[in-house]
This record gives sequence, structure tokens and C-alpha cells, in this order.
Amino acid sequence: MTKGVRPVRSTLPSTRRLPLAAGAVLTAVAVATLGACTGSGSSDGADGDGKTGPVTGGSVSSAPPGKYRTLPQPCTSVDTDSLKKLVPGLQDYSGAESLTYDTDRLVGCSWKVKAADGTSRSLSLSLVRVVSYDPSVSDEAQASSDFDKRAQAASIPSTPPGGSPSTTSPTTPTTSSSTGSAGTSGSSATSGAGGNSSSGSGTPSSTGSSNDAIGSNAANDANTGSPDLAPRLLSGVGNAAFINDVAKKPGKGSSRTVTLVFRTANVLATVTYTQSSPTDAQPPKSADLQKGAEKVASDLQHKVEG
Repeated sequence: MTKGVRPVRSTLPSTRRLPLAAGAVLTAVAVATLGACTGSGSSDGADGDGKTGPVTGGSVSSAPPGKYRTLPQPCTSVDTDSLKKLVPGLQDYSGAESLTYDTDRLVGCSWKVKAADGTSRSLSLSLVRVVSYDPSVSDEAQASSDFDKRAQAASIPSTPPGGSPSTTSPTTPTTSSSTGSAGTSGSSATSGAGGNSSSGSGTPSSTGSSNDAIGSNAANDANTGSPDLAPRLLSGVGNAAFINDVAKKPGKGSSRTVTLVFRTANVLATVTYTQSSPTDAQPPKSADLQKGAEKVASDLQHKVEG
């Protein structure tokens, strides 16, 4: 070596420890991958409603999800000929769709017309797809419970005319307003697109137009004295149905509101048909309004069931 010249030391990092670091990384990746493949936290099989379906190989089984997972478009659920008879004189029969935030869970539509003499007619409908978040309660069972509570809130007799008692228990009629809106709830009275939601099934709510006017039977007149027109349970509409008929007697105008609620599987539907007058004439007759509400309910049932 030449005198006075120092050897140059390399500044490159040592690579002797790289194999150990690389091995640690590979081991961590393998463990994470294995955990992802075999872990119990997988959501496979769950749908957007929180239902997981039956659990196999275990002691706990979840109630099945509801039959219906979507809802039909509400404003096209009633044929135009029917609309022209129920709300005659409208320039546009496309309807006003209710404001909702989940159209797979809650939809509604309404039509309203006012004649030159001040007489008005309005028709509204709503569809609620009930979902139970209790794994032991099926969506259909929750919808059935909601229906029963709505019938109780409207003081509907538990026995249909000429029929046998149902599971719906009668309640003492109150003097609630005949034009008020019933609330929306997954475990209590489920209204259309204009109620609120309480705990239970997680039935959605919205601030859309009020689609439900269930009033009290005590506020009603005698419905022309015919038991066929009195508030009652209905047969032949969905899995269960009731119709309520509330008249506002002459004072500052008069009106009659017919509300028909029915359940098909896990869907609750509400039809509300109202005629009103600014004069003190007698309220409109029940028969025509009830017939119209039943026709709309039939259209809705066919749309839901496809």
C-alpha cells in the first residue's frame, strides 16, 4: 500500500439483516390472510336489512327475511281510469311522490283536486316494507304485529261482521281528531310516508306528505246505520285488512275520510281517500268513498305481489 493513502470504507448499508426482516413481513401477511379466510366476522349471506338468514351448524337460528325486498313505484300503482273517477278534473295524473330517503323501504304518492265550488277530493297511498332487526322475529311477524297495533289505535272491532274473532283486540274509542295523522313505527302504528318511527322493527320514517288519517270511531257518524259500512276488518284484501270511516260533521265545512290499511307478507299499505266541502252540507256518503278505497287497495296489492 502506498504510504500516506488511507483505505476507503464503504458507505453502503449492510444487507445481512434483510432476510430476517423480509421473513417477518411475509409471516404477518400470511397470518392476516388466514384470519380473513377463517374468521367468524364475515358478513357473507347478510342483506342490507341486517338479516343473516338461518344459521346452520349452531344452536341459534335467525328468523328469515321478509318475502318482499323492494317496493313498486307508488305513483304508477293505480290505473289512470280509477284516478279519473276518484279525483276528477285533475290536469295531471302523474301524482306527487312523497319525500323519502329509502325507496326500498318507504314510498308514497298523492293526488288532490279542488273544484270551483270549493269541494275537494284527495287520494294518498303509502307502502312500508317492514324489517325486524330482532333475529328471533321475522319481518312478516313484525308486520303482522304492526298491523294489529294500527287496528287497535283506530278502535277497529276485533270481529268482522258475521266472522270469527281475530287477534286484533278492540280498544276504547277516544275523541281524537278525525283528520290527524297516525305515526309510523316498526313496532307500533305504522303509517304511510308521513309519520315518525319508534323502536322495534326499524321501520323508516320521513317528513313527506301525510298519507294517513285514521281518526276515532267515536268521532264518526252512524255510517248510514249499515254494519257493512262501519269501521271493520276486511276479508279478501292481502293477509289482513281493515277499513275506517270518519266523518267531520257540519260546522266549518264537512268532510269524510276513509282509510284502508292492509298487510301482504312484510309490506303494510295505507290508502286514504277524503272528500270535503267548505259548506255545512252533510258529509259525503260512505259507500262511494269506501268502494274507491277498496279499488285502490286492490291495485296496490297486485303491484306489490307482482
